[in-house]
Amino acid sequence: MNTQREVFNKLFKEDKTELATQKIDLAMLDGIERGVDKIYNDIVRADGILSKAGNDAESIAKNVSIKAESEMDVLNKAEDMAKELGINLPKIKELKSRLQKANQKGKELAKKAASAQ
Repeated sequence: MNTQREVFNKLFKEDKTELATQKIDLAMLDGIERGVDKIYNDIVRADGILSKAGNDAESIAKNVSIKAESEMDVLNKAEDMAKELGINLPKIKELKSRLQKANQKGKELAKKAASAQ
């Protein structure tokens, strides 16, 4: 009977050790799973932020181009009126250059923003 009890005690201790090891393994896996879930949540969050920022930037950049073209129309009319009056306004040339650059930059930024989405 003593031998039987020893065998049972040994088996019980081994089972207990094995269960403890399995619990530790499961706890580790649960922790890793939570970490992986957080990583994917961060990816989704970053993607949403980037997409929103891309939309906002694209909208602003398109507005830049529209405003630059509108101002260019007004500037062209002012230039025509100055020519009719025989006045040379160097400021017109400078403003035209700046508006062309702004329009070009607006279009470039709109493309970049669209690709960020």
